[in-house]
Amino acid sequence: MNHPLPHVDADDRAIDQTLAQWVLGRTGSAPLAAAVRAASRAEGHGHSCATLTDPDAGAGFDAAALDALRLHDWVGGGASFTPFVLDAQDRFYLWRNWQHETKLAEAILRRCAQRALPIAADTLADDLDALFAGMPPGPTDGQRAAVAAVPGARFFVLTGGPGTGKTTTVVRMLLMLLHHAQACGLPARPSIAIAAPTGKAAQRLAQAIARGKAELQASLPGNRFRDLVPHIPHADARTLHRLLGYQPRDNSFSHGPHNPLTEDIVVVDEASMVDLAMMRQLLQALRPEAVLILLGDPGQLASVDAGSVLADIVARTPRNRLPPPLAGLLAPLLQQAPGILDDDTPLAGQVVTLTHSWRAGSGLQRGVEALRDAPDPVWLDALLDRRSDGDLHLRHCPSVHALRACVDGWVERHAELLQSLLTPAIDAAAALPQLRRLQVLCALRDGPFGAQGLNELMLRRLATRFGIDAGHAWYHGRPVIITRNDYARGLFNGDVGIALEGAEGLRVWFELSDRDGNAGLRSYSPRALPAHDSAWAITIHRSQGSEYRDVAVLLPPDADNRILTRELVYTAISRARVHAEIWTTDDSLRAALARPIRRQGGLRERLLAT
Repeated sequence: MNHPLPHVDADDRAIDQTLAQWVLGRTGSAPLAAAVRAASRAEGHGHSCATLTDPDAGAGFDAAALDALRLHDWVGGGASFTPFVLDAQDRFYLWRNWQHETKLAEAILRRCAQRALPIAADTLADDLDALFAGMPPGPTDGQRAAVAAVPGARFFVLTGGPGTGKTTTVVRMLLMLLHHAQACGLPARPSIAIAAPTGKAAQRLAQAIARGKAELQASLPGNRFRDLVPHIPHADARTLHRLLGYQPRDNSFSHGPHNPLTEDIVVVDEASMVDLAMMRQLLQALRPEAVLILLGDPGQLASVDAGSVLADIVARTPRNRLPPPLAGLLAPLLQQAPGILDDDTPLAGQVVTLTHSWRAGSGLQRGVEALRDAPDPVWLDALLDRRSDGDLHLRHCPSVHALRACVDGWVERHAELLQSLLTPAIDAAAALPQLRRLQVLCALRDGPFGAQGLNELMLRRLATRFGIDAGHAWYHGRPVIITRNDYARGLFNGDVGIALEGAEGLRVWFELSDRDGNAGLRSYSPRALPAHDSAWAITIHRSQGSEYRDVAVLLPPDADNRILTRELVYTAISRARVHAEIWTTDDSLRAALARPIRRQGGLRERLLAT
């Protein structure tokens, strides 16, 4: 018997409707089908569940309807398997997301409960002085707190905005763990793995750790930690999929509870990009005595798939109450920099937020700080009124005509650099660093205000200005971005290269790291590249983890566009080191900053459990 499909929203995916129809056909229950459609649709938007009492969920359940739903054989409370779970807070889950969320919370809390403080306070204080020799107190208080708090932890989270020194801090944290390995319950020479969600992010992490090691090697002459620096690896940075042994044939992993990772310490960068399922897989693949260190910025865009794990962890850790004797040791640091440590929960002393920016003072940095949490309305009004705040500029862009003017201005301001990229004499060694100096970032992928449309517009403008033959797909100076991992060729999603004519014809050049973490050049025939796009403009999502000198951010002029969020704008302008400009309308910017991402789920509450 065919049943009518429950309420269908224009935002539904085909899978949402198909699943709802299947449930309706198998059970005859229109309310259950509506709840399932809402949960599937919510998952498509990154939520782990649907709140059925929320009108936006499209289900419209009242208390009586929820009570009736709980009685259905296919719905349970999570204690045993049922296809769907409706918890006490009226959150409706697909079983897999319920499992991901609850098992992840249990794994984190179990690791937090293993926390010990194995080093005497005076020894720890001496070690901090040695590791931060010559560095000023005050600005480094947060870093010192992180290094002091990591020994004895089995789960540790280090967060902070751009320029706060997360990578250099984690190198010192690893040195502290190596020095006190056996006291921390680790082998005398613990093995270390470094990883990230994407191949490009893993490569950048390897390069950053290599730089941090070189700096420390030079700054610790005669220091007892100096000989430990070479034991920190950087060359074999991996994606999480590679670390866990992903098997695409059956969508499984070779490493898990029954075949754990052999590494004693695992460091994962860009943790804001890791979804519920992957984070659960990672936690379950660790041996109980292993140490997991997560790095990231919870203010950035959350994962593409369901969950906002890093933001949930940080949001549920109230600050400034430490377990003794760590509190006594770090009290002077906390007096000078309150808010460094997040404690008074099961994660006590195991979440550290770096707050000092080494780029402070610029208008761009003021903008980044203003956007990170709740935007300062006074700052925003001043920006909209003056159209600029030092190194952060706002350019009115309500139409395609205005967008052309913005692009023309961008080309004019960067004409010398762009011309150098397009001149026949440039080589890859000079072109690739130049290419990283500027980037246009788009909220959308398609349409005239998306990366695809803007790449076409940029090409036409550059053709007019510099004589490029816009009729050919490949031309000297074309930047490209890889959109699919190709492990055989060593190219990963997010890698940016440039096409250059040379003695061997047109080749596409990339800067890739060798096994020592040193950047080297490699070229490919255009025909050999995996999936790719032009990269005069790329999406904000693809830019995560990258840095550029100058950034232009294009937001759609429609203030009602649901892609506009505070995290989107924050992620975009925080990619810039020196200068950023935003192309949009005042209403769109206000709408974005008034719309923080709050993904539906119960992980935050579960992490408060004792």
